[in-house]
Amino acid sequence: MQDDLAVHVKDCCKNYGSKEVLRKLCMKVNRGIIYGLLGASGCGKTTLLSSIVGRKSIDSGEIWVLGGTPGAKGSGVPGPLVGYMPQDIALVGEFTVKDAIFYFGRILEMEDELIEQRFYHLSKLLELPPEDRYIKNCSGGQQRRVSFACAMVHMPELLILDEPTVGVDPVLRDRIWNYLVEITQKENIAVIITTHYIEECRQAHKIGLMREGKLLAEESPARLLTLFQTDSLEEVFLVLSRRQEEGRLDELNLDSVADEQNNSVLPYTGSTSTVATFDISHGSTDAITTKKPAKIVKTLGTISKNRVKALLDKNWKQFYRNITGLCFIVGFPLIQCMCFLLAVGGDIKDINLAVVNDETMTIKCENFSKNGTAVPYDFSSCHFDNLSCRFLTYLENPMINMVKYDTIDDAIQGVQNGEATGVVYMAHNFTMALENRTNLGKDSEDDVLDFSEIKVWMDMSNRQIGQTMKYKLLTLYLDFQKDVLEDCKLNKKLADMPLHFFDGIYGKSTETFTVFMTPGTLVTLIFFMGAIITSQIIITDRCEGVWDRSIVAGVSSIEITLTHFALQACIVVLHTVELLVLTFNIFRMDYIGHMWVMGIILYTQGLCGMSYGFWISVISYNHSMANILTTGTFVPMIIICGMVWPLEGMSYYLRIVSRCLPFTIAIESVRNVMKKGWEITDFKVYDGILVGIFWTLLFGVLSVYLMKKKR
Repeated sequence: MQDDLAVHVKDCCKNYGSKEVLRKLCMKVNRGIIYGLLGASGCGKTTLLSSIVGRKSIDSGEIWVLGGTPGAKGSGVPGPLVGYMPQDIALVGEFTVKDAIFYFGRILEMEDELIEQRFYHLSKLLELPPEDRYIKNCSGGQQRRVSFACAMVHMPELLILDEPTVGVDPVLRDRIWNYLVEITQKENIAVIITTHYIEECRQAHKIGLMREGKLLAEESPARLLTLFQTDSLEEVFLVLSRRQEEGRLDELNLDSVADEQNNSVLPYTGSTSTVATFDISHGSTDAITTKKPAKIVKTLGTISKNRVKALLDKNWKQFYRNITGLCFIVGFPLIQCMCFLLAVGGDIKDINLAVVNDETMTIKCENFSKNGTAVPYDFSSCHFDNLSCRFLTYLENPMINMVKYDTIDDAIQGVQNGEATGVVYMAHNFTMALENRTNLGKDSEDDVLDFSEIKVWMDMSNRQIGQTMKYKLLTLYLDFQKDVLEDCKLNKKLADMPLHFFDGIYGKSTETFTVFMTPGTLVTLIFFMGAIITSQIIITDRCEGVWDRSIVAGVSSIEITLTHFALQACIVVLHTVELLVLTFNIFRMDYIGHMWVMGIILYTQGLCGMSYGFWISVISYNHSMANILTTGTFVPMIIICGMVWPLEGMSYYLRIVSRCLPFTIAIESVRNVMKKGWEITDFKVYDGILVGIFWTLLFGVLSVYLMKKKR
């Protein structure tokens, strides 16, 4: 009867590029039987099973599972009607054995009391490890037994096991097979099992021999052994494979064989041809569909409180039980921020500066002091002495390490050899020329003006050091000149340029480059921390198979998204507090606005980075691709966001691109609060919050859409 049908695959075809994995494959599985699917690795077994549970779509043909199309609304597949054990372990390493079984029981809408009963029953049957042992500390065989228990915890109508007995003790393997035979007879459950041990499938009621994406035969083991007059299923497989190679597979007719050992297996009433090709009416499938529990059909595709609770519990245990990951999450932002605050913006020190002093003096410079080198003649003139040595005393600064050279050529050669970053030269008659320049004023000749100069050549290949040294020498010379004028009883303000800069309306003229970069560092750091952590956690779930297995059990895309967002949102709070406390309370960075306003901006950027990481995890196939996308976008976004260099220094079109980034405007908002004290009600502050919210929603919606599309 068609009501006994559990799985029917008709003319199913699946391609990957130019490779045809499933080739017009047809199979059927009745309720109450064990169906053994046998074949070498790569023949399409796992692809077929993934299609049956709704994780892969087929290019052509039909698949009916328990009377409905997998993935269709109300079909129950994916969902609690199916128990699925994938080929990979697909368990959370931070779970204990009991945690793993309770997780799958809860997402399958089971009561804790029932899960407890099933757990102890399966523990005894499968000889599971101690309930408090972590999955990551179990052996491979132990992990497979736990995985098998997770698939069996809810006694599904259809049980799909992808190589469940690999690495299992032979005695335990025999016990598992006996248990499968027992539940198929008592509970009318259909079991599809794949295995590398072909001979163990003798206990199956029906087997399908699969090669190169096609079923070579689909029959009971006893009938196949009788037909081919052998005691080995491997020999049957070999003969069929050779027939396929020779193109004679279609000549095989199983109907001509008498069923000599039919009493030892459950009766099989379907067609005995090599490939089953009969049709199933829609009426019969509807009848089967109505037999599914109403609760299951109702909860699929909706947000379930039990599933959300189970997912939150999973995410939390993955977080706090992974000590290495926990240390990274807590400590990495602090380390990054400390590296920035300690390494960027401070004054440079111990820079070698070549000094050539050609002035002929009777007093050595090393015995010279800053005082007593300028004596006024009268009210109209001043006499100087050893000004070159006096100026050199002003170069005794932590930034400068003076290196004496005898000639300019030697000093320039020293710069070319990397021994110094610049040359300071004073002529042999520097003091006399400077005295004449001061006393003669406008009547000074060109030679007097030339010899009174302090000539400097800098290595500008490192522009930051070159510009900093240039500014420092100008500042030191200004101090030197003011002191000399004061000694001459002149107003030292004469040394100043007639252009006076007062303290800034916002900020101070003495602030270091650290102050300018701090807002950008905080925003980009919290953004990319959110992106890295989220993408890695989700990619790990996907690569280990936990994601797919949860979806097969009925978890929806929106539930996965919401629960991951809930935990990551809490981690972003931690990162926000860490960065603010370290920057403004420990390192005492000046700010005049409200810290809580900066905290809100940083928090929205952390959520935005989290959403960005979620999107990366959805479009990435593995950790390598996720890392490439994250790091590949990190550098260009950092360069053009205005953190390293002002936007006004970029081209017009690049500025437009920069302002479209998730965090460029947020950086300006933090700077407006930090250095200008603007309130959250100011547009130039809350626009950074709005931009972060916009990108968070955009990446979130894209992620959910792509997840549903991939399902």
